[in-house]
Amino acid sequence: MARVFITGSSTGIGQAAAVALIAQGHEVVLHARNEQRAAEAARQTPGATETVIGDLSSFAETHELARNAEKFGPYDTIVLNAGIGRLHDPERRVTVDGHEEMFQVNTLSAYLLTALLPRPKRLIFTSSALAGSGVLALDDPSFARTRYVGRQAYANTKLHLILLALGFDRRWPEVDSIAFDPGWVATQMTIRNGDEAPLDAAHAGGRLATLATGTEVPEDNYDTQRSWRPQEDEKDAKNQDSLLTLCAELTGVTI
Repeated sequence: MARVFITGSSTGIGQAAAVALIAQGHEVVLHARNEQRAAEAARQTPGATETVIGDLSSFAETHELARNAEKFGPYDTIVLNAGIGRLHDPERRVTVDGHEEMFQVNTLSAYLLTALLPRPKRLIFTSSALAGSGVLALDDPSFARTRYVGRQAYANTKLHLILLALGFDRRWPEVDSIAFDPGWVATQMTIRNGDEAPLDAAHAGGRLATLATGTEVPEDNYDTQRSWRPQEDEKDAKNQDSLLTLCAELTGVTI
Protein backbone atom coordinates (compact mmCIF):
# COMPACT_ATOMS: atom_id res chain seq x y z
CA MET A 1 0.00 0.00 0.00
CA ALA A 2 1.16 3.53 -0.78
CA ARG A 3 1.46 6.59 1.44
CA VAL A 4 0.25 9.70 -0.39
CA PHE A 5 0.26 13.39 0.50
CA ILE A 6 -2.27 15.51 -1.41
CA THR A 7 -2.32 19.30 -1.20
CA GLY A 8 -5.64 21.00 -1.70
CA SER A 9 -7.55 17.93 -0.51
CA SER A 10 -10.22 19.50 1.68
CA THR A 11 -12.62 19.74 -1.28
CA GLY A 12 -12.96 18.93 -4.98
CA ILE A 13 -10.63 16.71 -6.97
CA GLY A 14 -8.09 16.36 -4.18
CA GLN A 15 -10.71 15.19 -1.71
CA ALA A 16 -12.23 12.79 -4.25
CA ALA A 17 -8.77 11.30 -4.91
CA ALA A 18 -8.21 10.91 -1.17
CA VAL A 19 -11.53 9.12 -0.73
CA ALA A 20 -10.70 6.73 -3.58
CA LEU A 21 -7.21 6.01 -2.23
CA ILE A 22 -8.43 5.36 1.31
CA ALA A 23 -11.09 2.99 -0.03
CA GLN A 24 -8.29 1.06 -1.73
CA GLY A 25 -6.39 0.74 1.56
CA HIS A 26 -3.74 3.41 1.00
CA GLU A 27 -2.54 5.88 3.64
CA VAL A 28 -3.42 9.48 2.83
CA VAL A 29 -2.33 12.74 4.43
CA LEU A 30 -4.65 15.62 3.63
CA HIS A 31 -3.97 19.33 3.41
CA ALA A 32 -6.31 22.22 4.20
CA ARG A 33 -5.85 25.98 4.15
CA ASN A 34 -7.13 26.60 7.68
CA GLU A 35 -8.61 24.94 10.77
CA GLN A 36 -12.20 25.18 9.54
CA ARG A 37 -11.39 23.50 6.24
CA ALA A 38 -9.32 20.88 8.05
CA ALA A 39 -12.25 19.94 10.28
CA GLU A 40 -14.52 19.64 7.26
CA ALA A 41 -11.93 17.55 5.41
CA ALA A 42 -11.70 15.16 8.36
CA ARG A 43 -15.49 14.76 8.38
CA GLN A 44 -15.70 14.21 4.63
CA THR A 45 -12.66 11.91 4.42
CA PRO A 46 -12.83 9.37 7.25
CA GLY A 47 -9.81 7.12 7.40
CA ALA A 48 -7.26 9.79 6.46
CA THR A 49 -4.01 9.53 8.40
CA GLU A 50 -3.84 13.24 9.25
CA THR A 51 -4.72 16.69 7.94
CA VAL A 52 -1.93 19.26 7.86
CA ILE A 53 -2.75 22.95 7.69
CA GLY A 54 -1.14 25.79 5.79
CA ASP A 55 -2.10 28.77 3.65
CA LEU A 56 -0.08 28.50 0.45
CA SER A 57 -0.34 32.23 -0.17
CA SER A 58 2.27 32.63 2.58
CA PHE A 59 5.85 31.35 2.33
CA ALA A 60 6.08 31.16 6.12
CA GLU A 61 2.98 28.96 6.33
CA THR A 62 4.19 26.84 3.40
CA HIS A 63 7.46 26.16 5.24
CA GLU A 64 5.50 25.19 8.36
CA LEU A 65 3.22 22.99 6.26
CA ALA A 66 6.23 21.16 4.83
CA ARG A 67 7.68 20.60 8.31
CA ASN A 68 4.39 19.16 9.57
CA ALA A 69 3.76 17.05 6.47
CA GLU A 70 7.23 15.53 6.71
CA LYS A 71 6.34 14.08 10.12
CA PHE A 72 3.89 11.68 8.47
CA GLY A 73 6.18 10.61 5.62
CA PRO A 74 8.13 9.39 3.82
CA TYR A 75 5.71 9.45 0.91
CA ASP A 76 5.49 7.23 -2.09
CA THR A 77 3.61 9.97 -3.93
CA ILE A 78 3.18 13.70 -3.39
CA VAL A 79 0.32 15.34 -5.30
CA LEU A 80 0.65 19.11 -5.76
CA ASN A 81 -3.03 19.67 -6.35
CA ALA A 82 -3.77 22.88 -4.43
CA GLY A 83 -4.66 25.87 -6.52
CA ILE A 84 -6.94 28.85 -6.96
CA GLY A 85 -8.57 30.05 -10.15
CA ARG A 86 -9.80 33.63 -10.25
CA LEU A 87 -10.40 33.48 -13.99
CA HIS A 88 -13.04 36.20 -14.11
CA ASP A 89 -11.84 38.38 -11.25
CA PRO A 90 -10.68 41.76 -12.59
CA GLU A 91 -8.75 42.51 -9.41
CA ARG A 92 -5.07 41.64 -9.17
CA ARG A 93 -4.53 40.29 -5.67
CA VAL A 94 -1.12 40.34 -4.01
CA THR A 95 0.05 38.02 -1.22
CA VAL A 96 1.84 38.95 1.98
CA ASP A 97 5.06 38.05 0.16
CA GLY A 98 4.36 40.50 -2.66
CA HIS A 99 3.41 38.11 -5.48
CA GLU A 100 0.26 37.84 -7.55
CA GLU A 101 -1.89 35.38 -5.63
CA MET A 102 -2.43 32.68 -8.28
CA PHE A 103 1.27 32.72 -9.18
CA GLN A 104 2.28 32.17 -5.55
CA VAL A 105 -0.39 29.59 -4.65
CA ASN A 106 -0.39 27.60 -7.89
CA THR A 107 3.24 27.84 -9.00
CA LEU A 108 5.59 28.97 -6.25
CA SER A 109 4.04 26.86 -3.49
CA ALA A 110 4.20 23.74 -5.68
CA TYR A 111 7.89 24.38 -6.29
CA LEU A 112 8.57 25.21 -2.64
CA LEU A 113 6.87 22.15 -1.18
CA THR A 114 8.62 19.91 -3.71
CA ALA A 115 11.96 21.43 -2.80
CA LEU A 116 11.37 21.21 0.98
CA LEU A 117 9.94 17.70 1.30
CA PRO A 118 12.04 14.53 0.93
CA ARG A 119 11.85 13.18 -2.60
CA PRO A 120 9.03 10.67 -3.13
CA LYS A 121 8.90 7.98 -5.77
CA ARG A 122 6.32 9.97 -7.73
CA LEU A 123 5.37 13.65 -8.03
CA ILE A 124 2.10 14.78 -9.60
CA PHE A 125 1.34 18.40 -10.49
CA THR A 126 -2.31 19.19 -11.24
CA SER A 127 -2.23 21.28 -14.41
CA SER A 128 -4.76 21.85 -17.20
CA ALA A 129 -5.05 22.01 -20.97
CA LEU A 130 -5.46 25.76 -20.43
CA ALA A 131 -1.67 25.65 -20.28
CA GLY A 132 -1.93 25.80 -24.07
CA SER A 133 -2.86 29.47 -23.81
CA GLY A 134 -0.33 30.17 -21.07
CA VAL A 135 2.59 32.54 -21.59
CA LEU A 136 6.02 32.11 -20.05
CA ALA A 137 6.45 35.74 -19.02
CA LEU A 138 9.14 35.24 -16.41
CA ASP A 139 10.17 38.89 -16.48
CA ASP A 140 6.77 39.81 -14.97
CA PRO A 141 5.05 36.68 -13.60
CA SER A 142 3.01 38.68 -11.08
CA PHE A 143 1.59 41.16 -13.62
CA ALA A 144 3.21 44.07 -11.82
CA ARG A 145 3.75 45.89 -15.14
CA THR A 146 1.55 43.90 -17.52
CA ARG A 147 -2.21 44.50 -17.66
CA TYR A 148 -3.78 41.92 -15.37
CA VAL A 149 -6.22 39.40 -16.88
CA GLY A 150 -7.37 36.68 -14.49
CA ARG A 151 -7.81 33.97 -17.11
CA GLN A 152 -4.35 34.64 -18.51
CA ALA A 153 -2.74 34.62 -15.07
CA TYR A 154 -4.37 31.27 -14.34
CA ALA A 155 -3.36 29.77 -17.70
CA ASN A 156 0.21 30.91 -17.10
CA THR A 157 0.34 29.01 -13.81
CA LYS A 158 -0.95 25.85 -15.47
CA LEU A 159 1.85 26.18 -18.02
CA HIS A 160 4.29 26.64 -15.13
CA LEU A 161 3.13 23.39 -13.53
CA ILE A 162 3.88 21.40 -16.68
CA LEU A 163 7.32 22.98 -16.87
CA LEU A 164 7.91 22.14 -13.20
CA ALA A 165 6.82 18.54 -13.70
CA LEU A 166 9.08 18.06 -16.72
CA GLY A 167 11.93 19.99 -15.12
CA PHE A 168 11.89 17.94 -11.92
CA ASP A 169 11.59 14.73 -13.95
CA ARG A 170 14.71 15.63 -15.89
CA ARG A 171 16.71 16.71 -12.83
CA TRP A 172 15.58 13.89 -10.54
CA PRO A 173 15.74 10.69 -12.63
CA GLU A 174 14.83 8.53 -9.63
CA VAL A 175 11.46 10.33 -9.31
CA ASP A 176 8.54 9.97 -11.74
CA SER A 177 7.29 13.53 -12.15
CA ILE A 178 3.98 13.89 -13.98
CA ALA A 179 1.59 16.70 -14.92
CA PHE A 180 -2.08 15.80 -14.58
CA ASP A 181 -4.93 17.38 -16.55
CA PRO A 182 -8.19 16.52 -14.75
CA GLY A 183 -10.35 17.90 -17.55
CA TRP A 184 -13.22 20.35 -17.20
CA VAL A 185 -14.52 19.33 -13.78
CA ALA A 186 -17.39 20.69 -11.70
CA THR A 187 -15.77 21.95 -8.49
CA GLN A 188 -16.22 24.94 -6.20
CA MET A 189 -13.74 26.77 -8.43
CA THR A 190 -15.65 26.21 -11.67
CA ILE A 191 -18.99 26.98 -10.03
CA ARG A 192 -17.62 30.32 -8.80
CA ASN A 193 -16.46 31.05 -12.34
CA GLY A 194 -19.93 30.31 -13.74
CA ASP A 195 -18.79 27.24 -15.68
CA GLU A 196 -21.10 24.32 -16.47
CA ALA A 197 -18.44 21.62 -16.36
CA PRO A 198 -19.34 18.21 -17.83
CA LEU A 199 -17.24 16.07 -15.47
CA ASP A 200 -17.59 15.52 -11.74
CA ALA A 201 -14.88 15.51 -9.11
CA ALA A 202 -15.27 11.79 -8.44
CA HIS A 203 -14.31 10.97 -12.03
CA ALA A 204 -11.19 13.13 -11.95
CA GLY A 205 -10.34 12.02 -8.40
CA GLY A 206 -10.50 8.39 -9.44
CA ARG A 207 -8.11 9.04 -12.31
CA LEU A 208 -5.77 10.93 -9.98
CA ALA A 209 -5.84 8.09 -7.44
CA THR A 210 -4.90 5.59 -10.15
CA LEU A 211 -2.06 7.83 -11.30
CA ALA A 212 -0.82 8.32 -7.73
CA THR A 213 -0.38 4.59 -7.14
CA GLY A 214 0.53 3.41 -10.62
CA THR A 215 3.91 2.49 -12.01
CA GLU A 216 3.54 3.49 -15.65
CA VAL A 217 4.46 6.99 -16.81
CA PRO A 218 2.11 8.56 -19.40
CA GLU A 219 3.35 9.88 -22.73
CA ASP A 220 5.26 13.16 -22.35
CA ASN A 221 4.81 12.77 -18.55
CA TYR A 222 1.37 14.31 -19.08
CA ASP A 223 -1.83 12.51 -18.13
CA THR A 224 -4.92 13.79 -19.93
CA GLN A 225 -8.15 12.74 -21.61
CA ARG A 226 -8.12 15.78 -23.89
CA SER A 227 -6.41 16.33 -27.21
CA TRP A 228 -3.95 19.04 -26.14
CA ARG A 229 -0.52 17.81 -25.12
CA PRO A 230 2.74 19.56 -24.13
CA GLN A 231 4.43 21.21 -27.08
CA GLU A 232 8.07 21.99 -27.83
CA ASP A 233 8.11 25.04 -25.54
CA GLU A 234 7.08 22.93 -22.56
CA LYS A 235 9.62 20.26 -23.44
CA ASP A 236 12.43 22.81 -23.83
CA ALA A 237 14.96 22.30 -21.01
CA LYS A 238 15.91 26.00 -21.12
CA ASN A 239 12.33 27.03 -20.38
CA GLN A 240 12.09 24.48 -17.56
CA ASP A 241 15.38 25.64 -16.06
CA SER A 242 14.46 29.33 -16.39
CA LEU A 243 11.30 28.74 -14.36
CA LEU A 244 13.10 26.61 -11.77
CA THR A 245 15.75 29.32 -11.38
CA LEU A 246 13.10 32.02 -10.94
CA CYS A 247 11.24 29.92 -8.36
CA ALA A 248 14.48 29.42 -6.44
CA GLU A 249 15.18 33.14 -6.47
CA LEU A 250 11.67 34.13 -5.34
CA THR A 251 11.32 31.46 -2.63
CA GLY A 252 14.92 31.47 -1.43
CA VAL A 253 15.06 27.66 -1.70
CA THR A 254 17.19 25.91 -4.30
CA ILE A 255 16.64 22.29 -5.26
